Amino acid sequence: MAIFKHPFGRYQIIDRELCRKDWVKTSELVKIIRVELSIDVSNKTINNDINAMRYDSLLGYFAPIEEDKRNKAYFYSDKNYTIKAFGLKDGDINALKFFANTLNQYKEYEVFKDFSNAIEKVLDAVKIRGGLNNFEQAKNVVQTEQTPKLSGSELIPLIVQSLNEGRKIQFEYKKFDEFEAKVVQLEPHLLKEDRHRWYVLGRLEKYNDPTTTYALDRMISVQLLEEKFNPVNFDFEEYYRYSFGITVTNMPHVEVILSFTATQGKYLKTLKIHPTQTEIIDNDNEYRISIKVKPSWEFYEKILGYGNTVKIISPDLVVEEFKERLRLMNEQY
Repeated sequence: MAIFKHPFGRYQIIDRELCRKDWVKTSELVKIIRVELSIDVSNKTINNDINAMRYDSLLGYFAPIEEDKRNKAYFYSDKNYTIKAFGLKDGDINALKFFANTLNQYKEYEVFKDFSNAIEKVLDAVKIRGGLNNFEQAKNVVQTEQTPKLSGSELIPLIVQSLNEGRKIQFEYKKFDEFEAKVVQLEPHLLKEDRHRWYVLGRLEKYNDPTTTYALDRMISVQLLEEKFNPVNFDFEEYYRYSFGITVTNMPHVEVILSFTATQGKYLKTLKIHPTQTEIIDNDNEYRISIKVKPSWEFYEKILGYGNTVKIISPDLVVEEFKERLRLMNEQY
């Protein structure tokens, strides 16, 4: 479906021309729209658009557009008026461009199918307000990290429905290291993304724990059941406070002291390794921090990624576990 069947692009152009000039003929607007939006519209369509801008209560513009009988043209009786006052100001456009680029990477997800046209409107608002003839002509000055569309993302709408309606779901679940799938009935309580993968946390009937975790890309034949459940009073934010990913161990959190090179420290000062990060030493030789975490495989994976720019100072338990992982890595070579 062509985006510009919707009138919002035309409203923007009509408003712009009325702000620029003392008066504008309908035929002139038809030509401008043909050039800028690459569509053909009739004089009647433009007249209908103008009436909508003047009287449509859903739009809410109530634009002070008057007709110049002598010139057979339209003009703003209030020269300070613009429909921009009902939406974006010129200073918001750069922020919109950034947002549009970020949002656009998710538009193929099933959960956004009902909003894909809205996303296109955002992208086209950038185009129109920027005075570009087509989106391909726009200079791409923002490139966001692309999120791969993983298997399981199509289940998000159904799980969101389950969360909103308080209904159980049933599915087959097959772990990567198992040969057979098992049937699971779950009360979903949280949908969470971690490193481009989606997970659902919930409660199994035989347990009170609402944090049993399943990855959507390993779920098969998901069904929304009629059976209802009551939401739990559980603080998931606190639950993940000391985590380093989706995994939360049963061990209490510990304070880990990490020593980085001074150069690596410059990066960690601008992008913390963890929300609990506290600076201990910052000089030309060392950048030392403390973090409070429940060490998991995601934690060790993160630290390993820093290579020889980091050293774990304490506690001994974490140091020994890290040394064991290094030993196993070394055996690979």
